[in-house]
Amino acid sequence: MSGRPRTSLVLLGGALLGLALVLMLAPARGQIRLGGGVLAPVATPEFSLVLAARDTEYCGYRTACGPGGRTDTILYVRLKGSEASLVAIPRDTAVEQEGGSVRINSIYGRTGAQGLKRAVEDTLGLAVENYVILTFETVTKLVDAVDGIEVNLPAPMRYTDEAAGLYINFPAGKQHLDGKDAVKYMRFRYWEGSDLGRLDRVKEVLAKVAAKAGSPRTLAKLPGLVEAVWKDLETDLEVSRLLQFLPYARNLQLKTATLPTTEDGPFLRVEPGARAEFLSKFMGLAIPVPGAETAAAPHDLRILLVDRSGTGEGEKVLQGLGRIGLALPQVSRDKLAREQGVYVSQAGLEAGQAYAEALHLPLFTPYRVYPTGYDVVIVLTAATVD
Repeated sequence: MSGRPRTSLVLLGGALLGLALVLMLAPARGQIRLGGGVLAPVATPEFSLVLAARDTEYCGYRTACGPGGRTDTILYVRLKGSEASLVAIPRDTAVEQEGGSVRINSIYGRTGAQGLKRAVEDTLGLAVENYVILTFETVTKLVDAVDGIEVNLPAPMRYTDEAAGLYINFPAGKQHLDGKDAVKYMRFRYWEGSDLGRLDRVKEVLAKVAAKAGSPRTLAKLPGLVEAVWKDLETDLEVSRLLQFLPYARNLQLKTATLPTTEDGPFLRVEPGARAEFLSKFMGLAIPVPGAETAAAPHDLRILLVDRSGTGEGEKVLQGLGRIGLALPQVSRDKLAREQGVYVSQAGLEAGQAYAEALHLPLFTPYRVYPTGYDVVIVLTAATVD
């Protein structure tokens, strides 16, 4: 496929296998080992890319003709060592083209992957080095390669599209999803928030796959996984860049958010001031925020700790937060259908990052934080917390 590196998959598989074995005894981040000793820190690899998934095109009733021209899932991904930041861009975000505004999900069909990369750069105001375009079939393989994922549904998920042959029927509660079911979970749009809620599920699936991919059990599968997936990708990413990040996989720290937008008729618009504030807080970039000198002071944040561990881990977390000077949250033992992590509103983004880093938990900026009325919700589900 156009733009795909031509590196031999056999050599790539061998290199990945070697690196997977090395990872088991990898030194701390930023250091290298030689002859049993630890040498000086090495430069941390860093790059950015746009990751997009093509939808399926139908040329007849229940007749899929292959990948279509729209990309309803568009993510900006920034990797820096073991830190991965994902920013989801809503499909209805307006992009200016000759003749007027168009939705960003139509750009790939109009101008290809390079055009989509430029559109993401214009939308975020950030440089994008590479692109990776995948399909639902690729996502299915990725999820299956990590032996599926676990999700927790707050309500039954049901939807039928006879023409597309799409049948979704998941009961409420904890579910184990294989690749095909994970794609259904990602495509579902009929809870509150519509597309923005769907983007939360896309980010959730990718976060779970990334977490399992860094486990010792999965690392040994990397050669076969890459060989199975790489040939299906449309990308200008060089394999050598990808290999630089494998030593950091086991310590991956992931945070996800959705680009803030405002409604404008059929489009979503990106307001420059809100974008600058978001990127400054979420990405840690030194971006001037228009009008910041006259902006109102942020309201007092409401922070909640939901302890679902069943072993009183919440009390230990409170003690730890107190020792490092972070504000102590309210504590609840409600049975939220949420995975372990820190969930924040746009207002609570900066504070949420501090809690996520202190507790070594993933950070999520969903369409709507639940329970309502809180800016930061910390959910504990594991028996122990790192």
